[in-house]
Amino acid sequence: MPTRPKNSIAKRLNAAQLAIDNSLADAEIQARVAEYGYTAAKLTAGKALYTAALNAVSNAQATAGAQQQSTAQVQSTKQIAQDAYQALAKVCRACFSDEPARLTALQLDGRTPRTTGAFLTTATILFDNALGIPEIQTALAEYGYTAQKLQIECAKISSYNQANQAQEAAKGAAQQATVLQDAALAEMDAWTARYLKIAKVALRDDCQLLEKLGVLSRSSKTRLNAPPK
Repeated sequence: MPTRPKNSIAKRLNAAQLAIDNSLADAEIQARVAEYGYTAAKLTAGKALYTAALNAVSNAQATAGAQQQSTAQVQSTKQIAQDAYQALAKVCRACFSDEPARLTALQLDGRTPRTTGAFLTTATILFDNALGIPEIQTALAEYGYTAQKLQIECAKISSYNQANQAQEAAKGAAQQATVLQDAALAEMDAWTARYLKIAKVALRDDCQLLEKLGVLSRSSKTRLNAPPK
């Protein structure tokens, strides 16, 4: 779903706020629009829709920022995890080059995984079995991979896994926040559009009052578009 530009959202919020706040602040406007059904209570209800939309936009922005942070964290931990995996994998392939059963147990009998899910699964199996199978652990210790080092390196895989899960959660939150934002803005827009149509009728003989609500009369548009003398 394509999203609206930020400046478009800002303009929509500003248009609603201008129409509602200036109506509530001007006794004459209030009196006139009340004759057409827009009482102070109804204007206050419109104000509530504006506030809800503003809060939804703020929340969507916050969740978008959180998603960006989670993405940065994934990229940082991914490189570290891949380096840890590749180093151990190379040592294991050298150590057990003539023992295919060991390579199978360590899931090193195929190609290097490319997708995130496949990598995390394969890397976890590699470290779990390197730590969990005594014969393999003993052999690797001769190449510097003691149980303590394996645990330290395994933690790097866990950190990447946690960062990836956090990123997926942040993506979901950001998408949901955007849906709620769009719904709140649409409801606010609909209310504002209906109100301004009625306000144009109620204030049709006073262009200055209409301009307070952000509605330019034809004469005002002519003045704005007129070439400089």
